[in-house]
Amino acid sequence: MHVDHFPSTHATWIDAQLTIAERSRAAGDGPGETNAVAALRRHLMERYHGALRAYVRGSSMRAVGDADELVAGFFAERVGDPEFLRGWRASGKPLRRWMMNGISFWARGVARDRGRERGRSEGASGPEPVDERDAVRAFDAEWALSMINAAHARVHADLDAAGRLDEHAIFRRHVVHGERYESIAAELGVSRQDCANAVRRVAARVRDALRDALVDDGVPPADVEEAVLEVMRIVRSD
Repeated sequence: MHVDHFPSTHATWIDAQLTIAERSRAAGDGPGETNAVAALRRHLMERYHGALRAYVRGSSMRAVGDADELVAGFFAERVGDPEFLRGWRASGKPLRRWMMNGISFWARGVARDRGRERGRSEGASGPEPVDERDAVRAFDAEWALSMINAAHARVHADLDAAGRLDEHAIFRRHVVHGERYESIAAELGVSRQDCANAVRRVAARVRDALRDALVDDGVPPADVEEAVLEVMRIVRSD
């Protein structure tokens, strides 16, 4: 049976991959489901590994084990299950909070299981999400940086494909490294206004790419502008 690997009913890449996995499973297409789930895991690893590691290190979860090992186990055993992301999609929550609470529950489960193995029951009730302010701030800082980096990477790739990496170089020199337009213009043999125009164009593209990344993160379109400002506030205050 043919499986449509390019569904049009979902707006985001994550939704599309979940739909591919679901349709592949229904059609008995094991490789199609496996590929979609693997793509989701890679994407989330790139986006969330640093944030989750910072969260573990800043919270009581650090007593459970090494942060890198806990994050790797969480991705292998929990995030690799399509039900985890289907639960997120049904919840309507931002993906970052779903991931943060997910590793909290998972780490508590690991601690409980280890306690049982040692013959010490730690209670039959399910674990509660960790709520530690410093850990949450560390998570948000890494998450915001990851979103900004993802937006820059997308814009860099688009400009590279269009043969316009010179604009990105001007943007980085002025915005990231603080070089004056005059010195950049003199070195490149262009006008100061050309440099200013390039920076405005690239900045607009980065903002658009950040919006797209936030929509993929489960932010409703109506809330995207507020989320963009939140990301910028977090990055600037870190």
